[in-house]
Amino acid sequence: MSLPKLTGAVGLFDRTRALLDGRAPVEGFDVAWTSGELESLFARAFETAEYDITELSFCNYLIATARGDSPYVALPIFPTRCFRHHAMFVRAAAGIRSPKDIEGRRVGTREFTNTVSLVVRGIWADYYGVDLSKVHWVVGDVDHTERDRIVAPTLRNGWSIETSGGRLLADMVAEGGLDALCAYTPPRTFDGSTVARMFPDYASEEQRYWRDTALFPIMHVMVVRRSLLEAHPSLAPALMAAFAKARDVAMAELEIEQAPKVMLPWTPTHLAQTRAVMGHDFWPYGAGASDAPENRRTVETQIGWAHAQGLIDRPVPLEAFFAPGALQLPRC
Repeated sequence: MSLPKLTGAVGLFDRTRALLDGRAPVEGFDVAWTSGELESLFARAFETAEYDITELSFCNYLIATARGDSPYVALPIFPTRCFRHHAMFVRAAAGIRSPKDIEGRRVGTREFTNTVSLVVRGIWADYYGVDLSKVHWVVGDVDHTERDRIVAPTLRNGWSIETSGGRLLADMVAEGGLDALCAYTPPRTFDGSTVARMFPDYASEEQRYWRDTALFPIMHVMVVRRSLLEAHPSLAPALMAAFAKARDVAMAELEIEQAPKVMLPWTPTHLAQTRAVMGHDFWPYGAGASDAPENRRTVETQIGWAHAQGLIDRPVPLEAFFAPGALQLPRC
């Protein structure tokens, strides 16, 4: 008997490569995996629901779920996680010495509703005590023009948000139109003197944040077409197992010393240092109250941030965020 044929889309990462090359099959299903530029995958998922299984932005999925118009439902599989202190940049002449200093200032971001912005603002508010309502937010393209039209969102909390008027945020933060910038990667005007990092030693600050909060921010989440999970009860646990196997393959490759799989010469040492800070099992899947409380708390925290920041009109309970039965799937 032939297996059910499904389509899936994920970013090409070390922890998903074994899915894409077949080393981590989804038992009981024939999944045709594809990869590509993440923004394109996200757009296709939201505009046409093209894939049966897809990686999505945590924040955009949350907003769609709160509106009740998401064709997908999430599993507690988090293919992309990232501390975001390294995404905070400042105009050096602005005299910003800590996140608290951004109150009353102009801060740029590519999208107000993407997950990196959500997380940066959440960290600023919760960990550093920033009153986000006192910040003047500017939305625009960062290094080059990407969009024909940019619209500033209207939030229920009435925060000050405007567009850059066609100017690039990288230029604005260098020339004085912005005091700070939230960006995935260093803007092209970043030079360490005119435009600098808010935290020059961001790795140490991110580790301090982890030690103090035990929050490892979730950027993306895996989602599945609702109708498929209803039709195939075995699909959710099979996907959890496949993603866990793919992650374990990647982790084992990071441990190799004889003929390293990664070009970085001290990869095993870096892995050991990470485990010394975060524990051996620092990338778990699952969101059970007893076996994956750190994931559960991180999801709940980010949902709370989205509500506090006016992105959703109500806190979405975990039972609505995840697929039915997903919270009972064992940690892996």
